[in-house]
Amino acid sequence: MQEKSSSITNFLGDRLRRWRKSIPMKSFELAKLIHISQGSLSDIENNKSLPSADTLAKLYQKTDINIVWLLVGVGPTTRTNHSGEAAGEALVCEEMAEYGQDAKLKELLERLTRIYYRGDPVKRAHILGFLIGADPANNLE
Repeated sequence: MQEKSSSITNFLGDRLRRWRKSIPMKSFELAKLIHISQGSLSDIENNKSLPSADTLAKLYQKTDINIVWLLVGVGPTTRTNHSGEAAGEALVCEEMAEYGQDAKLKELLERLTRIYYRGDPVKRAHILGFLIGADPANNLE
């Protein structure tokens, strides 16, 4: 964590807290998700310190927060495309378009993608475990 260095970033903590409460998510849940202490998150949200590069990277990887908005207050609060889907989910759906018009497959892929991007680490682990076990092409040798 870095000490606050300029007035431009004075409101970063306020934006982070506003985004977290809009989800809604408790501070201890976000701290656990991005692997920082609750005290460190509190310092960031109270504008006592700035997040480290690692903390910003984890916010980007583990949440849908728009890092540009977080840093400078410009743009949408979350990473979304025009249809309102999360950026990662939309990209997966675009990539899957080549697999044809099977409506059931499309629905399953959308659900899988939504759970993966929005679910907690336990749900992701369940998905991964199931896919590894169910994949006939999986070589466990």
